[in-house]
Amino acid sequence: METKTLCLAVLLCRDSSGYEIKKRLDEPPFCHFQDTGFGSIYPALTRLANEGLIEGTELAQDKRPDKRVFSLTEDGRAQLIEALMQPPGPDRFRSDFLFSLFMSDLLPRSHVLGMVDRRIAALNQTLEEMGECDAKVTRRARRFVFDLGYSFYENERNFLMANRHRLEQEIAEDEMASGAFDSTDSDRHPVEALEGENGS
Repeated sequence: METKTLCLAVLLCRDSSGYEIKKRLDEPPFCHFQDTGFGSIYPALTRLANEGLIEGTELAQDKRPDKRVFSLTEDGRAQLIEALMQPPGPDRFRSDFLFSLFMSDLLPRSHVLGMVDRRIAALNQTLEEMGECDAKVTRRARRFVFDLGYSFYENERNFLMANRHRLEQEIAEDEMASGAFDSTDSDRHPVEALEGENGS
């Protein structure tokens, strides 16, 4: 999604400064969908203003510099709807956790299992936080997305809990097959184990 469209979506909710727009995009629900930096927000706001899609007003502040607050115009609202009517692009899923798990053949068993345990704990915390704001999500479209997101996190948590033992067993089998790990020292890294056998 273009940064211009994200800015329009935030301004649909309320008039905001560039800083406030960035803050809103870094918080739920927007942070679950997109990742946008300051470097792209201000150029987008300039373009939107030049196109007449938003208007900026200088707002005086006590003991602080004036701030420029932007509001959505009728043309801006129409542009937002037009952008949302376009077919969405493919999802681009990024996950440091899954990448590390994908490369976990290089890692000690204890580290991999600890990584999974921390992920489960983080997912439990996310689900708990979502549960606390459950009653506040009442608008139809937002409720639907909220329930879909909750299901996504819950299914990932349940999969990891149900398959943690499988992962642990498969790592142990790989260690035994490679001969790199002694059964009494299962947490040593493969490279460390081989170095020990070579006397280094």
